[in-house]
Amino acid sequence: MSKAIDFLLNEWNSYSRNIQITIYVLLGFTALFAIFGIQILFWGLGYTNMNNIFNMGLWILGDMGYVALGGGAFFTGFMLYIFRVDKLQPLINSTVLIGFMCYLFTFVLLVFEIGQPLRAWFGWAYPNWGSHLMPQSMLTEVIWCLTFYFMILFIELFPIILSHKVLDKIPALHYIGHYLHKLMWIMAAVGTFLSFFHQGSLGGGMWDIMYAKSAWFRPHHLYFFVAIVAATAGGTCLMMLIPRIAQWVQKKELIPKESFMKLAQISGTMFIFYFLIRVFDIYTQWTIALPLFDRSFTDIMSGSMYGWWVLVIEFAFTISAIVILNFKKFRENDRLFTAGIISGVMAILMMKFRVIMHGYSVPNFPWKPYMTYSPSIQEWALLLGSIAIMVLVYMWFAKYIPMFIQDEEHHDVQHSQ
Repeated sequence: MSKAIDFLLNEWNSYSRNIQITIYVLLGFTALFAIFGIQILFWGLGYTNMNNIFNMGLWILGDMGYVALGGGAFFTGFMLYIFRVDKLQPLINSTVLIGFMCYLFTFVLLVFEIGQPLRAWFGWAYPNWGSHLMPQSMLTEVIWCLTFYFMILFIELFPIILSHKVLDKIPALHYIGHYLHKLMWIMAAVGTFLSFFHQGSLGGGMWDIMYAKSAWFRPHHLYFFVAIVAATAGGTCLMMLIPRIAQWVQKKELIPKESFMKLAQISGTMFIFYFLIRVFDIYTQWTIALPLFDRSFTDIMSGSMYGWWVLVIEFAFTISAIVILNFKKFRENDRLFTAGIISGVMAILMMKFRVIMHGYSVPNFPWKPYMTYSPSIQEWALLLGSIAIMVLVYMWFAKYIPMFIQDEEHHDVQHSQ
């Protein structure tokens, strides 16, 4: 017992004062996550501010954000293992971990949002069979795709865990990790296939089929593809932003600059496609979808609290990401590069924010009032707590698991000297 306490004390003292304060804050949010999570699970959704209009609130925004940005993991792996962009290799361990945690907490928040967690298994078992035995539930397809892709991410994460210096010394575990590493290209291909489906379904397909909701309905279903492109563009920015922050905290280079620059080029190209398809989507909503409801784009944007300003900010971030990530002189400037990848992440988050908040706020009928929504303290605690847990897990992996090839090589050089 005393050895364990000594280990924990030494571990704690190894951190700087600023890191210790950060850990205190993260543990505080984690405690709130546990407390309010128990409250929601045992006493129900009455502690949230969700209602019959906003029947999915802050947590679904977290789910859609996690899935969209976590989608950068499948796209980065796809570019590395299928298209053989070898410069992305130093990023892949960090990418897999980020994707794994995003999908894990998507499931966690969904459990809270269901309202009756004991019936969570209904999502897998009841696909709303319709005529000719065809499943009618888009959510069932999403849940199954999420499940399989989460399993793939776990398989991809497993050899990273086994690379720990203690575990790697065990011959059987070393062989398993080495063999799984050879299968990564298969995992990347299958994961990309599944991820395209659930990105489109959860990000677009669940909303644009709702023909009673003028803010969501798209007769052309283009929003399905908007969500896919958004995940490839903004998700890759998150895959760069997190290790970028890790480098800033540890004050050393963990990822070669050329790896960041290569993924930034890919992300910048995808943001051009995202911008074009997003503009076309808004144009067709303006000229085709909304006239079907005898409503105008300016009316639903002006009436909603989440209208024009959200759209303007989304496009401002999008254009910023396009300019910085596609021009070499901007991309290779450290401060501008950081601003560019933050802009990329924020552009997709604002797009998801607009889908949820604006979509729910617009009434089904033009004579009804526009609605607003303010999340409760419990909702904020669970969302921020999930982010805090992910940060703590990432910090633990960065400290004990060989996540960064550059860092590993640095240790090897020091050991040889």
